[in-house]
Amino acid sequence: MQPVKKIFFLSIIFFSCANSTQAQVGNITATFTPNDIASKPVTFKFSKPVFKFNNSHGYWVTSPRNGSRHLTIQPEQGYGNTDAAFIAISESTNDFELYTGTSNDSTSIDFSNAIYTVAAPKYDVQNKTANKPMKVHIVSFTPAEIIFTLSGQAERLKREGYDAKGEKGTINATAHFYREPKYDKSDLLPGCNCDATIYANVFDEDNGMVRTASDCENALNNKVFDAVQKSLSPLFSNVSNNSNTAGAINISMIAGHANIDVPAYDRPYCSSTNYHNSLTGVYAQKKYFTSDDKYGVRMIRIPAELNTTASEDAQANTKKQTAIMDSLYKQVAAKKITMEQYTKAATSIMTSMSSGSPDIKKLEVENNLYIYVYLNPDNTTLTDVKLADKNNTAVQHKIKGAAFEIFSGQVKDTDDSWLANRYNIYFGKYTTPVAGKAGAGFDALNTKAIYPVNGNKLSVYNIVIKIEGGRDLIDKAIANINFDVLQSLISKQ
Repeated sequence: MQPVKKIFFLSIIFFSCANSTQAQVGNITATFTPNDIASKPVTFKFSKPVFKFNNSHGYWVTSPRNGSRHLTIQPEQGYGNTDAAFIAISESTNDFELYTGTSNDSTSIDFSNAIYTVAAPKYDVQNKTANKPMKVHIVSFTPAEIIFTLSGQAERLKREGYDAKGEKGTINATAHFYREPKYDKSDLLPGCNCDATIYANVFDEDNGMVRTASDCENALNNKVFDAVQKSLSPLFSNVSNNSNTAGAINISMIAGHANIDVPAYDRPYCSSTNYHNSLTGVYAQKKYFTSDDKYGVRMIRIPAELNTTASEDAQANTKKQTAIMDSLYKQVAAKKITMEQYTKAATSIMTSMSSGSPDIKKLEVENNLYIYVYLNPDNTTLTDVKLADKNNTAVQHKIKGAAFEIFSGQVKDTDDSWLANRYNIYFGKYTTPVAGKAGAGFDALNTKAIYPVNGNKLSVYNIVIKIEGGRDLIDKAIANINFDVLQSLISKQ
């Protein structure tokens, strides 16, 4: 029976230790002592159990790229009038000094309760010799634990009302917090020996659902950006002539999309630095890669001189005038025609019109083209084609390497506007397109992207290129897009 007692005794010890570890509570205590002896000191106390890895209210990490340390400590939302600490540090040394308004913008420390806020002193640009800083000393900085102290100068302000001068004094504080030392990981970028660990120095699940990307995710983003840029760059060199003359085709970026109007990059395959957007979705590593950026360009052809004269039907003239002026205004706003062309056409409309006037709505459709590139589309909105002309729609096989293309021809709508030609190109694996509906009951050809069950989350398996606009512009775009570069992104299933 003796061995059993020993095992039982050891079990009690282990259980007690486990409970002790789970019961760890981090805390900070800061005491502000005013220089004015008539004022009483004030103490702030803030406690927090072990922070989870992805808790944006308690996060610290050493960047593997440059050694910079990033720390965020703050209460959960809705802390009310209890003592609270708001600390954000981005520094690379164990000791540094802090002022309000002149130091590293990423570094700030203040404490609050229902009455006061205490923070680093304001820097006095008029009397620099009078400046004395708050001093920070990092005692320990590990993935699981951080200890630091504060000393030196501070300033106290009342939360109610406004005191421009504040109250000068000194501060002494000790902080010790614990963190679950578990880092999430992304997949490895295929063919690249990259760091998949997510050392996030930004982790915001509450306000935007973003975090910094792992090296592997950044390398994939670079790879995708470079490929899309190279595939579309021939449009800039072979098509765009940046002119306002009639018939000229200009290419511009679409607002909110990645800017590819720059020389094509030729970065190493595994390059993880200098990506133009270093943030990604909080849970991006748990689902197939989808680009956080949108990729697209717009082709605009300057229309020929507008000929607008009057018909004999006054009511028809008024309706036509309104429609044409509206269209002209939109064209100017979108920089499709020059102000000189707009003025000339508007003057003509107001003086004389004839039944031979051009269809401005049709002109808009035929002289504009939108190109969108979607990587790993994850919903039917991105894969379906809303039909323009139901009777002039076909599944085609013209693009080398594509699964198929779907074309739906331009058609006049019931409100006298026009639906542009629509042309979708599919690379990868998709279900067979079938007639159906999309959105709010629009006629569509429906298809769905197919992904492997256990596929690498950092692989590109499917790409959809959506093109809408004039038919001759579609042909010109297809002749000047490097589809081979895009296809090289796709991992075979």
